Formats: sequence, C-alpha cells, structure tokens
Amino acid sequence: MIPMQSQIYPYLAFKNAKEAIEYYQAVFGATEVYRLSPQAEQASQFNIPEGTDLDNLTMHAGFTILGMKIECSDAFNGNAEPSGQVSLLLDINSENPESAQAADDFYKHLEESQQVDITMPFAEQFWGGKMGGFTDKYGINWMLHTSPWSKSQDHQTD
Repeated sequence: MIPMQSQIYPYLAFKNAKEAIEYYQAVFGATEVYRLSPQAEQASQFNIPEGTDLDNLTMHAGFTILGMKIECSDAFNGNAEPSGQVSLLLDINSENPESAQAADDFYKHLEESQQVDITMPFAEQFWGGKMGGFTDKYGINWMLHTSPWSKSQDHQTD
C-alpha cells in the first residue's frame, strides 16, 4: 500500500479573524502570519452588505505557533463558537534542546500574559513527557506536550 501524502491543519473560524491573529501574535508568539481580505465579487457570494469595509474582513489567513501551521478566517457562516470536543495539541520533541526550550518559554509566556485560562499546569507526567493545558480567550482548548519522539509510537518511521 502506498502511503498517503497528506496533511491536516486546524482551521478556526472567528467573528473577527484579524483581531484573533493579533491576539495569537501577542500571546502565543504567532509568526509567519498572512491574511487575505475578500474582494467585491467574493463579498457578494458571502452576502456581505455593500459598503462593508472589506479590509477588516478575513477570507483566509494563517499563522504558525511553535512551527505548527494554523489556518483561519472570519465565520462567514455565522458559527464562531468553539467545541469542547476538540483540543489542539502542540507536540514537541524534547530530545531537541532548542525545541524543548521553546516549549518551556512558550508556556512561561502564556502564564505571564494572563491571557489564557490554565487548565493543567505544564509539568512532568507519568509517561515521561511534560504536558499542560489551557483555553484561549476564544474558548479554544489547547494542550502543550513535550516528550522524546524516539520513544513514541506516534513518531516512529518504517
């Protein structure tokens, strides 16, 4: 069987993605940010009223957190409510010193920002990794995890 060449990206919908991106830049240290506003012809497809400032709307955007890509847009369908059923897991290889330090620094910055609700302190766990949980101001649940990838079935290569 030929392995699939595929990826999955979290795609988040916000009432105001432009504002959300600014939050993720300030609080999460988001980088590699890009944002596209709808053009007039797209605005009509999404029933955006004429005269709306399209530069403040986001048709598609993205950013990177700890090297992981997140996609987003405005919630043109009107649904920007988070689901407690889904959490975003940021998984870091603790065997790479720079990556492990980046995860520690990231979590420390989150704590100091007081812009997230810490639901689980970032601490050593029984399986040999560190894990913590937090909820951002949009109600999105996140987990930060570091462990030695060489010992993980999730990261084994054939």
